[in-house]
Amino acid sequence: MTYFDRQVEKLLKEKYSGVESEGFYADSVRIRTGEPYEYVLGYTDFLDARIDLSDRPMIPRLETAFWVNRAIEELRQKTGPLRLADTFSGAGNVGVALLKHLPNAMVDFSEFDENLKPQIEKNILINELDLSRAHVVMDSDVRGLTGTYDAILAVPPYVPYEALPDLDPEMIDYEPHLAFFAHDNGHEFHKILIEKAWDMLNEGGTLYMEADMGHNDTITQFVQGTQWSKLEFWPDPYGAMPNVILRK
Repeated sequence: MTYFDRQVEKLLKEKYSGVESEGFYADSVRIRTGEPYEYVLGYTDFLDARIDLSDRPMIPRLETAFWVNRAIEELRQKTGPLRLADTFSGAGNVGVALLKHLPNAMVDFSEFDENLKPQIEKNILINELDLSRAHVVMDSDVRGLTGTYDAILAVPPYVPYEALPDLDPEMIDYEPHLAFFAHDNGHEFHKILIEKAWDMLNEGGTLYMEADMGHNDTITQFVQGTQWSKLEFWPDPYGAMPNVILRK
């Protein structure tokens, strides 16, 4: 059985409850022509939340869920109300997970693709979360956010434009390039976050930031001479240490 055969078989069970239909046959063609499984299914799961992908945001990754889950466990140790920010929100999966697992949290979502605001709000609602606990801002990086936060979580674009030919074809052909690529060898938004997030955090606050496993040395250089009190690197599911944690 080929890779595509397995995906089609999985789709039949997950989307069509084992019943073949015209819709199933049409979706089978989409699968076999390389469209990502999650887009054909229409959703994906992220830390016990269902994330609708109708508007075709970047597909949430296991690698992101891995460090966000650890951040949630850490934030659970804080007492009292939490004010959190999910920047570069995409489908809103990070912020939805925060709302779902931290009932004492209010979350501001920040996303620069204006077309994704309905997608974020839909994902809040389909997970039966109170929309009054969330605020969706359409702006780039941390611009548009106001006040201070107990934590800022960020999955910024960090793939250098030069790496485009090396990406998986389904990423190149189907997922939004806006969510992947950054200038300055992939560090365009890391630099902005390192520079600006400190002033936007409460005392003892944390910036959790996704990066690539080859970025550690450069990010360490960016942090040197700044006001950040501590820099940590957290692992991904494969043993690399790409995820950046900055403490105020």
